[in-house]
Amino acid sequence: MFFKTAKTVLSTYALGDLLLTFRGNPHKDRDDLQKLLQKALDRKAWETTERLANKQQKAAVKQQASRKVGVDAILAKNALRHKEAAKLTDVAFDGDAESLLSEAAELVKIIQKYVSTLEHSGEGNNPEQAQLTDMLSNMGMTSALSKSEMSQTTFHQLLARQLADFLLPKLKAASGVMTLTDVYCLFNRARGTNLISPDDMLHAASLLSELSLQMSLHTFPSGVKVIQQDAFDDVTMATKLKQMASSSNQSCLTSMQVSRDLHIPSLLAQEQLLAAERLGYLCRDVTLETTRFYPNRFIDEY
Repeated sequence: MFFKTAKTVLSTYALGDLLLTFRGNPHKDRDDLQKLLQKALDRKAWETTERLANKQQKAAVKQQASRKVGVDAILAKNALRHKEAAKLTDVAFDGDAESLLSEAAELVKIIQKYVSTLEHSGEGNNPEQAQLTDMLSNMGMTSALSKSEMSQTTFHQLLARQLADFLLPKLKAASGVMTLTDVYCLFNRARGTNLISPDDMLHAASLLSELSLQMSLHTFPSGVKVIQQDAFDDVTMATKLKQMASSSNQSCLTSMQVSRDLHIPSLLAQEQLLAAERLGYLCRDVTLETTRFYPNRFIDEY
């Protein structure tokens, strides 16, 4: 917009358009005003005022809560903490979760496209193709499995093979055994948005031994289900635990020691120790302090 004299038009929300006319030294005054307005916009003083108002409001609430004593003070502080946490959660996830899911879905489609290309092109000797295959395998995207595209039996068999490829390096790092719950969480996290149900996981795990995939589903007497590598069966683990107990300073083991040394959950360590006891490799001593497992010398000496 052009004027014969030096003028400036300000568009505001509350008052609409304002026309400012300058006299005396109009062009210089207009330029100075524009510079000052630009500095004010850069400072964003209104945001500072808003933050200050929020800070004063929180201080007032905290001061009101501090006046209370005893149980009332604890309840007031907990209520204030929960309120702030809920507000932070709403701000953090407002509008971001939907965009994140949409972008993740697009990424999964791209990955599945490359997976399909690799499956149709064969293995080959291309190092880049091999590197991409390993990367997709670690992500759990070795194939774009879908129930709607195949029968239940075929789906579970392919899922079992995919599960075995995904778990083999992880089982070696976890002393050959992982709980089914941990496997389900890790596998679904790696698959991204292409999740599977607990029933599908259980069916696929039950087929590992039948398909000779170097691992199998094992259930302890307590009901804990684990996926166990064939090279780390109960006899192998019992022998290893007996050797650990014999070489320890106190000539015994506890579930916490096994959990720390083998890098497995304490619940799983306890199940392994009990399995070694049932096989006759260890003896159990239950005290008020803890439960210790000693090497079974009755079998060795008699």
